[in-house]
Amino acid sequence: MPTTVNKDKKKRVLSTNDRLSEVWGNPEEMTGVQTEILSKKKLLLFWSREVYRYIKKNLSEHTVTLEMGSGSSLLWEHIPGLIRSNILFVKENDLVFSAFNIPFKDSSVGNIILINVLHHLQDPVAFFEEAERVLKPGGRVLISDPYMSLLSYPIWHYLHPENCDAKNIGFNKSGDINPLIDANSATATNMFCDKGFSMSDRYDQLNLVEVQLHSKFFYWIAGGYNFPQFIPTFLNPLVKVVEKVLSPLDKWLASFMYVIIEKKGVADV
Repeated sequence: MPTTVNKDKKKRVLSTNDRLSEVWGNPEEMTGVQTEILSKKKLLLFWSREVYRYIKKNLSEHTVTLEMGSGSSLLWEHIPGLIRSNILFVKENDLVFSAFNIPFKDSSVGNIILINVLHHLQDPVAFFEEAERVLKPGGRVLISDPYMSLLSYPIWHYLHPENCDAKNIGFNKSGDINPLIDANSATATNMFCDKGFSMSDRYDQLNLVEVQLHSKFFYWIAGGYNFPQFIPTFLNPLVKVVEKVLSPLDKWLASFMYVIIEKKGVADV
């Protein structure tokens, strides 16, 4: 019997889904497990580095770059001087605070980065009010978040463990919120691809600069955080070629989106 138990434990260690399930109710432990998974899963790491490169390429020229919800992100490897933050205590991060109460003075931040974080905010509209306050004129909010296409919506809605509400921005929940579980994966799509929401109508100083759809199959083939990658790592270049060829169909096939929002005006760097 002891031998059987040990084998079962070994299987759980090898399964990323089992490891996340074991710490599912503990956001601090989940962050640690996700960091380890990202550093070891090659395809997921390749996918993440493409996101990091896009973010770095589109930063404003202004100093003070803040990543919110850093968690397992390895963006710091690509942006020197990056300030890492989270709503939870993460020993590798620099600051702990809520997205609705950013501890920076008015017009003092050059860039705010959210990678797979926006959909975890209960009230994204309130976050952008705070971002509008702390950004320097010409400063930017740079986002990568889920996108609801004809292909990806069934996956996000029925197969992904997080909530996906195609009719709302953010989510309603009373009581304690788990910042790694409670979410609305449709938030970015509803905010930036829905004609019913306008940044310029809601915020005097914020402009929507760019919305770019990306990642049709790559993230899912990489297995995300929950599952093993589904193809050998050496096929990565082939997947990238297929994604590029199908890029004209991103509106119907993409699973993620980039968003760039800029504060009006120009300030000294």
